Amino acid sequence: MKFYVFLIALFGLVFAEVKSIPREELTNSRLECLIQNPKASKYFVNLLNLQYADVPEVHSYMDCVADKLGLWDIKTGQPNVERLAALFSVDPNNAEDMDIIKNCVVNSEEVEAHGRPGYLCILYTRLGDNLKKYLVGA
Repeated sequence: MKFYVFLIALFGLVFAEVKSIPREELTNSRLECLIQNPKASKYFVNLLNLQYADVPEVHSYMDCVADKLGLWDIKTGQPNVERLAALFSVDPNNAEDMDIIKNCVVNSEEVEAHGRPGYLCILYTRLGDNLKKYLVGA
Protein backbone atom coordinates (compact mmCIF):
# COMPACT_ATOMS: atom_id res chain seq x y z
CA MET A 1 0.00 0.00 0.00
CA LYS A 2 2.81 2.44 0.88
CA PHE A 3 4.33 1.72 -2.51
CA TYR A 4 1.16 2.88 -4.27
CA VAL A 5 1.02 6.08 -2.22
CA PHE A 6 4.66 6.70 -3.13
CA LEU A 7 3.91 6.03 -6.80
CA ILE A 8 0.96 8.43 -6.82
CA ALA A 9 3.05 11.12 -5.13
CA LEU A 10 5.84 10.58 -7.65
CA PHE A 11 3.46 10.91 -10.60
CA GLY A 12 2.08 14.09 -9.01
CA LEU A 13 5.56 15.59 -8.97
CA VAL A 14 6.45 14.46 -12.47
CA PHE A 15 3.22 15.64 -14.04
CA ALA A 16 2.77 18.76 -11.93
CA GLU A 17 1.20 21.60 -13.82
CA VAL A 18 3.36 24.63 -14.47
CA LYS A 19 1.96 27.42 -12.34
CA SER A 20 1.40 30.72 -14.02
CA ILE A 21 0.08 34.03 -12.82
CA PRO A 22 -3.73 33.97 -13.09
CA ARG A 23 -5.04 35.75 -16.17
CA GLU A 24 -7.37 37.84 -14.00
CA GLU A 25 -4.42 39.14 -11.96
CA LEU A 26 -2.54 40.01 -15.15
CA THR A 27 -5.52 41.76 -16.71
CA ASN A 28 -6.36 43.72 -13.57
CA SER A 29 -2.76 44.83 -13.09
CA ARG A 30 -2.46 45.93 -16.70
CA LEU A 31 -5.74 47.90 -16.55
CA GLU A 32 -4.90 49.54 -13.22
CA CYS A 33 -1.53 50.62 -14.59
CA LEU A 34 -3.11 52.00 -17.72
CA ILE A 35 -5.48 54.06 -15.57
CA GLN A 36 -2.53 55.29 -13.47
CA ASN A 37 -0.58 56.17 -16.63
CA PRO A 38 -3.21 57.77 -18.90
CA LYS A 39 -0.62 59.03 -21.39
CA ALA A 40 0.17 55.39 -22.18
CA SER A 41 -3.41 54.88 -23.36
CA LYS A 42 -2.51 56.09 -26.86
CA TYR A 43 -0.44 52.87 -27.05
CA PHE A 44 -3.34 50.75 -25.77
CA VAL A 45 -3.64 48.39 -28.74
CA ASN A 46 0.12 47.87 -28.86
CA LEU A 47 0.25 47.18 -25.11
CA LEU A 48 -2.52 44.61 -25.43
CA ASN A 49 -0.45 42.87 -28.10
CA LEU A 50 2.71 42.99 -25.94
CA GLN A 51 4.36 45.59 -28.16
CA TYR A 52 6.12 48.25 -26.12
CA ALA A 53 7.17 51.60 -27.54
CA ASP A 54 10.41 53.02 -26.18
CA VAL A 55 8.80 56.13 -24.68
CA PRO A 56 8.57 57.36 -21.05
CA GLU A 57 4.80 56.78 -20.83
CA VAL A 58 5.20 53.10 -21.70
CA HIS A 59 8.22 52.77 -19.39
CA SER A 60 6.07 54.04 -16.50
CA TYR A 61 3.29 51.64 -17.45
CA MET A 62 5.72 48.70 -17.57
CA ASP A 63 7.25 49.65 -14.21
CA CYS A 64 3.77 49.80 -12.72
CA VAL A 65 2.81 46.35 -14.04
CA ALA A 66 6.11 44.87 -12.86
CA ASP A 67 5.56 46.34 -9.42
CA LYS A 68 1.95 45.12 -9.15
CA LEU A 69 2.88 41.61 -10.29
CA GLY A 70 5.98 41.48 -8.11
CA LEU A 71 8.29 40.85 -11.09
CA TRP A 72 10.95 43.35 -10.06
CA ASP A 73 11.70 45.27 -6.93
CA ILE A 74 11.33 48.78 -8.33
CA LYS A 75 13.59 50.27 -5.63
CA THR A 76 16.54 47.90 -6.12
CA GLY A 77 15.92 46.75 -9.70
CA GLN A 78 16.36 43.15 -8.57
CA PRO A 79 14.27 40.55 -10.44
CA ASN A 80 11.97 38.01 -8.83
CA VAL A 81 13.00 35.06 -10.99
CA GLU A 82 10.25 32.79 -9.66
CA ARG A 83 7.52 35.33 -10.49
CA LEU A 84 9.02 35.90 -13.93
CA ALA A 85 8.99 32.14 -14.50
CA ALA A 86 5.31 32.09 -13.50
CA LEU A 87 4.53 34.99 -15.85
CA PHE A 88 6.14 33.19 -18.78
CA SER A 89 4.64 29.81 -17.74
CA VAL A 90 8.06 28.26 -17.23
CA ASP A 91 8.54 25.16 -15.11
CA PRO A 92 11.09 26.14 -12.44
CA ASN A 93 12.65 22.69 -12.87
CA ASN A 94 13.40 23.38 -16.54
CA ALA A 95 17.02 24.51 -16.30
CA GLU A 96 17.24 25.65 -19.92
CA ASP A 97 14.23 27.97 -19.64
CA MET A 98 15.28 29.24 -16.23
CA ASP A 99 18.72 30.05 -17.68
CA ILE A 100 17.06 32.19 -20.35
CA ILE A 101 15.26 34.17 -17.65
CA LYS A 102 18.33 34.50 -15.44
CA ASN A 103 20.57 35.54 -18.34
CA CYS A 104 18.09 38.16 -19.50
CA VAL A 105 17.64 39.78 -16.12
CA VAL A 106 21.30 39.59 -15.11
CA ASN A 107 22.50 41.05 -18.39
CA SER A 108 20.14 44.03 -18.22
CA GLU A 109 22.31 47.11 -18.23
CA GLU A 110 19.71 49.84 -17.83
CA VAL A 111 19.07 49.88 -14.08
CA GLU A 112 17.19 53.17 -14.32
CA ALA A 113 14.67 51.47 -16.61
CA HIS A 114 14.07 48.85 -13.90
CA GLY A 115 12.86 45.59 -15.36
CA ARG A 116 12.09 46.75 -18.88
CA PRO A 117 15.25 45.48 -20.63
CA GLY A 118 15.15 42.12 -18.87
CA TYR A 119 11.43 41.70 -19.54
CA LEU A 120 11.84 42.55 -23.22
CA CYS A 121 14.81 40.20 -23.47
CA ILE A 122 12.65 37.33 -22.17
CA LEU A 123 9.67 38.39 -24.30
CA TYR A 124 11.75 38.19 -27.47
CA THR A 125 12.91 34.63 -26.77
CA ARG A 126 10.85 31.51 -27.34
CA LEU A 127 9.49 31.99 -23.80
CA GLY A 128 7.63 35.05 -25.03
CA ASP A 129 5.44 32.75 -27.10
CA ASN A 130 4.08 31.26 -23.86
CA LEU A 131 2.97 34.66 -22.64
CA LYS A 132 1.57 35.69 -26.02
CA LYS A 133 -0.50 32.51 -26.21
CA TYR A 134 -1.73 33.00 -22.68
CA LEU A 135 -2.67 36.68 -23.03
CA VAL A 136 -3.17 37.40 -26.70
CA GLY A 137 -3.99 34.00 -28.11
CA ALA A 138 -1.29 34.37 -30.80
